[in-house]
Amino acid sequence: MPPRILMVIHQFRPIASGAELQAERLAQKLVELGHEVGVLTQLRDLQSAPYEKINGITVHRVDFPLSYWPHRDIGNQFRFLLKNRHTYDIIHSHQCFNHAVIGTVVSRWLGKKSIIKIACAGDIGDLGVFSGFKGFKWVQKVLHQTDAIIAISREVEKELYGYGFPPNRVFRIPNGVDTNQFKRSRAFPDRSTLSFILIGRRTPQKGIDIALKALKLLSARGINEEKISLRLYGLDYPEYDYQSMAAKTGVLPMVQFLSHTGSIKESYQDAHCLILPSRAEGLSNVLLEAMSFEMPVIATGISGTVDVVSHEKNGIIIQPEDPEALASAMEFIVKNPEKSYHMGVEARQKVVEEFSLDETAARYSELYNRLTCHV
Repeated sequence: MPPRILMVIHQFRPIASGAELQAERLAQKLVELGHEVGVLTQLRDLQSAPYEKINGITVHRVDFPLSYWPHRDIGNQFRFLLKNRHTYDIIHSHQCFNHAVIGTVVSRWLGKKSIIKIACAGDIGDLGVFSGFKGFKWVQKVLHQTDAIIAISREVEKELYGYGFPPNRVFRIPNGVDTNQFKRSRAFPDRSTLSFILIGRRTPQKGIDIALKALKLLSARGINEEKISLRLYGLDYPEYDYQSMAAKTGVLPMVQFLSHTGSIKESYQDAHCLILPSRAEGLSNVLLEAMSFEMPVIATGISGTVDVVSHEKNGIIIQPEDPEALASAMEFIVKNPEKSYHMGVEARQKVVEEFSLDETAARYSELYNRLTCHV
């Protein structure tokens, strides 16, 4: 029998940001491979059931906080893991905060295995944030004892070595996309007005301000709302009023501010190019999904992205904080339809060959089996 997995993650469905979606999609694939998969998460939406089965995944939504800071909110998670110890062989923690420390301690105590997946590198990444908490030096010693730690990108892998993780416990397994689900079923829309999309929380991390400044530059070059549009899909935050910024910048006619949609595949079908002017990412689901839809992408050369996008082959890499570079890249997509098409073809080939969800799940399954000697 394949090893049984308990994933621990602070948020899960119905919350569906990038990390949560990747965890759920991975869990579903692991179920298909014969693993029993449970999820331990917090009950954040009172309309959600405390316990339910979703596509074969057992979801436990608990009414206590999962530990985030060292020395806080520890007891309840410990008790849950101990009480349910007969239902799992491996604790798989998503992100590296104190819930992962507890998972490591409990797994070693019970003779089980623990895995930690790092979501992002840099100052806003898991270890960048966690290292600023009081007590990190102590918990770092515990984290070094986890059985496997997952780097989703080359930069995350390099960072892990910098934090002293043993190389034989570091495994690079990227995020994956279901290339059968995220696949173009019709031709690109008419290019009379080119449609760009940007998908993600409307926060400074995603570079929304850079995109709006780029639109202003394009408008000054005569590329206005009659020639291009930008659709922004995501959640608004009151402290970041990008609609007012768009109005003040004079580009509001070129922009649509839209909420997250359940029919995101239709949004990809109806667009010509994805832009991702982010200041930081892990390995963006959106990037992989758009490329799987044969879409050329314009993205900043940051962690994760540079592992996927090859400049002027399957997309365009720009520097962060550079609206001029973004504007020029968008103008290139507008004026070079044939090259854009071929970049899109190369984009899908890249994700099919190296970032398919089936391959990602198979690599996790192989690692689980190896750790528990199920070979």
